[in-house]
Amino acid sequence: MMIVTQILTTEHQLILKVLNLLKKSREELENGRMISGLFYEKAMNFCSEFADQFHHFKEEFLLFGLLSYKKKGALDSVMGTLRYQHESCRHCIAKIRQALNKYEENDEMAITLLLESLAVYVSLLRRHIYLEDQIFFPMAEKALSIDEKKSLAEQFANEENRNDLKGSVFERNQIIADELVQMMKFR
Repeated sequence: MMIVTQILTTEHQLILKVLNLLKKSREELENGRMISGLFYEKAMNFCSEFADQFHHFKEEFLLFGLLSYKKKGALDSVMGTLRYQHESCRHCIAKIRQALNKYEENDEMAITLLLESLAVYVSLLRRHIYLEDQIFFPMAEKALSIDEKKSLAEQFANEENRNDLKGSVFERNQIIADELVQMMKFR
């Protein structure tokens, strides 16, 4: 059985793949090379649906909820920071989507908002993933019993099944990430 933090770190690797593409797209845009609005729309759908709704739900409501109860508030400050970072990422996604409304019209304000929001989103989410993978998840592993890990793994599987409309959520989003790679190659 894969431990719950391994599931989350595997999902982080897929999220980092998309973050790397967003960073590359931002560098291209900084140098005057426009990236397809469709690329950004598809990337924001991935970030919103996979990273935020699917992945962050498992962290915030399942893992953090159990740890908050078990540790009687001892980790609430750390989890509060991680939740704040999730919320900041949601705000960035909203700003990127707002910029896309005028981006393909070559509106310089929209391009500026896109550049700014991409920089914050990529930097913040990379830092967030580092903190979780290197600091928070090892603490969580030590704090959880084998039964609690099994219970969380079952809840994670239930969440996967609840979202499983057309195959595995992870596999479906892996395909989307691969499509984004192809879009960056052939622009």
